[in-house]
Amino acid sequence: MNSMYPGYDVMAEQAHWDERTRRIVADRLVKPSEPRFFTSTEFTCIQVLIGALVGDADEGRLLRVAGQLDEHLAKRRGQGYHPTHLPDEEVLWRYGLGELERTAVAEYGRSFVALTPLERDNLLLQVQQGTVTWATVPAKDFFQHALLSAVDFFFSQPDIWSEIGFGGPAYPRGYYRLESGLKDPWEPVLNTEQMQKRRGAGLGPSSMPDDPVHGVAVGEAGE
Repeated sequence: MNSMYPGYDVMAEQAHWDERTRRIVADRLVKPSEPRFFTSTEFTCIQVLIGALVGDADEGRLLRVAGQLDEHLAKRRGQGYHPTHLPDEEVLWRYGLGELERTAVAEYGRSFVALTPLERDNLLLQVQQGTVTWATVPAKDFFQHALLSAVDFFFSQPDIWSEIGFGGPAYPRGYYRLESGLKDPWEPVLNTEQMQKRRGAGLGPSSMPDDPVHGVAVGEAGE
């Protein structure tokens, strides 16, 4: 990812968080130990899958994200919701990774992790659309679960918070500039020049912070 907030590090604000929050967030930056739920083969596959789903190639970060998911499953923390027609997520992950591997071998004659990025994307598109036949759970149901989980764990990483300009936990400091378009002094300022370049390249967003829909320009906040 190319940060729209160059030089911003959310961890520089950790002195303003409570002790438990600091520990939880800092732990997410620690390289995980050996997987406890996934096999070593599955763990490698998970890293490749998450990278493809979120469009990231940072191996160190993907390792941490996979480790966080592995810990979640090993401790059977569960979800706040779960579709009634799907098996428990521990079962679903193991099943889905197995079917993904089987499909990759059937389609390309190689393991999922050995596919080229284009082959991997094409295969995942088939899984997303449900055009491949899996044994029990439909492929598109696994894809939806995997995508939601990947986004959830990926965007819980502090370095991603820094890249997207998220200020991190607000407790106990809290926000006090609540008007539209205004930012608190400790929040990062958007690099509008970099954003213009992205917009010109068709990478989004469709509108800039100083467009009417956004109100006050982010770069003007606090002036």
